[in-house]
Amino acid sequence: MIKSLHIESFKSIELAELELGQVNVIIGANGSGKSNLLEGIALLAAAAGGKVDQSLLMWRGCRSGSYYRPLFQDSALDANARLSAEGANASYRVELSSPKEGKLGAWHYQKEMLREGKKSIVDRRTANGSASRDPESGLAALRLAEIAPSAPVSIFLKSLAAFSIYQPDTPFLRGAVEDRSIREPLGLSGGRLAEAVDELTEKKETGSQLMAEFKRALSWFGGFGVMKLKGEKAPEPAPPPMLAFMDKYFRNDTGHFRLLGPGDINEGALYLAFIMVLCLHPKAPAFFAVENWDHGMNPRLVKVLMQNICTHLLATQDRQVLLTTHNPMALDGLPLNDERVRLFTVDRTFAGKTVVSRVVIDEKLRALAARDGATLSRLWIMGHLGGVPNV
Repeated sequence: MIKSLHIESFKSIELAELELGQVNVIIGANGSGKSNLLEGIALLAAAAGGKVDQSLLMWRGCRSGSYYRPLFQDSALDANARLSAEGANASYRVELSSPKEGKLGAWHYQKEMLREGKKSIVDRRTANGSASRDPESGLAALRLAEIAPSAPVSIFLKSLAAFSIYQPDTPFLRGAVEDRSIREPLGLSGGRLAEAVDELTEKKETGSQLMAEFKRALSWFGGFGVMKLKGEKAPEPAPPPMLAFMDKYFRNDTGHFRLLGPGDINEGALYLAFIMVLCLHPKAPAFFAVENWDHGMNPRLVKVLMQNICTHLLATQDRQVLLTTHNPMALDGLPLNDERVRLFTVDRTFAGKTVVSRVVIDEKLRALAARDGATLSRLWIMGHLGGVPNV
């Protein structure tokens, strides 16, 4: 598990430090820097993986572009990004210089340190980060070849290096558009959803959990399956499987049985399937982020699903997530009395710099809630938590 993160001199972030829980929810106005924060973590992850360039950042879910360094009046145009992650008994720190404006080359490692407890595994602190070494290649990733996979520092670095930003999108979830960021169990935009659901339903425990989630969430839900073309009539290459749903109110007598394919189904059901795959699938990453996970969902469904996400992920004890949301009802599903669940607001200062703050339910907030009978969602809308637009 990643206990803390440090991001310095990256995009709109001059300095951000987060003490993470297991489920971390991030709220903020449009353009406040939520995506920049996640992309800063992705930059750190790419460095831990041994190489940083535009294609590798995009493969992790970052947006395309050449804006990396802060552009504020008081920011140095040649400032290096400084990033670090701390675990229970391991840490990774790196200083990187980005390509010059308009260039798409690889980032250069200026400093890099990997530690297990107090033991130094990698310490790269030369004047320019290169000396006789290739400045585009990370040393920590190379050292993993010499370390046992079960070692805490190996588990820590691999979890960090595997970080990606998921951002489900309806055309990809429907299978109408090819997802180029495919991985197991599903792509960053939602590709391979049908296969991932099929894999979950093959096992009794995860299949029953998935079925129960859908029955709780969707009153019309009567079941689902995965449609595959087989036999002599199947074209070569065979088309990918399709996720199909049953509406329990529809006729199912002979000649009238109907499956709703991904083109017929409400997009909220597809987003529900997407997020539950990441919660339940055994091959889901140990450390990941999901942007706008609650798209297309009814507010009350968002609240219940947020509760269930916390229940499923906290039960695993080895999976850690950052979720961004614009739906206030998501906050009412957060068990913030559990230290493993944390809420962060992202705002911009009067100088335009992104700041990240943890929301702690203190006596002041409790008094406001008691006085006005306000829920956490209402406190957010009223501006008591931060992370709201100045409109």
